[in-house]
Amino acid sequence: MARRTTTGGQNAEHGWGAVTAGLVDLCTPHVRLGSVLELDPGWLLARDIEALVADLDNTLVPYGQREVDPGMADHVRSMLAAGLRVVILSNAGVARSAPIAAALGVPFIARAGKPALHAYERALAKAGSAPGRAAGVGDQLFRDVLGARRSGLLSVLVAPLSPRDFPGTTLLRGPERLLAAYLRRLGRWPEEGLPGV
Repeated sequence: MARRTTTGGQNAEHGWGAVTAGLVDLCTPHVRLGSVLELDPGWLLARDIEALVADLDNTLVPYGQREVDPGMADHVRSMLAAGLRVVILSNAGVARSAPIAAALGVPFIARAGKPALHAYERALAKAGSAPGRAAGVGDQLFRDVLGARRSGLLSVLVAPLSPRDFPGTTLLRGPERLLAAYLRRLGRWPEEGLPGV
């Protein structure tokens, strides 16, 4: 009996280990950048990426800011001019998302429920794209990176535009830092910059 219990315990540990490893993989970004401004549309198009699913707060605009900075607006327009389809996918409400999306001239989905799969399915449908042809960009590991990777998108993590955050996001920043440190120790934290550039 003792032997059977030990074996079962080992199997359980192995099972939980596999689950944990899988979750860590899904929270590891493919690409890490300082800002969306560093995301070159030519680099995306060269990799057959036709659509960009973009987070709003602290990715396209600082949290709480109501206007898009001119440099960011120009960069989004350059992506659109290059032929990329951009969709804002935000957990913020319509009142927050709609004016910024209108200013950028892109569609949006508010109260998306990231990192849920259905959020990314809706964004891809709005962009008229498919998982293997789209990238997801955002500033959070447990919402943006996790959601993008679970949905089969190329995941791009950017540094937050502001130290201010939605309270629920603030609670996740500590665990995010711990995961990033763990991935660095494993040698799996991406170097900052576009690979191959």
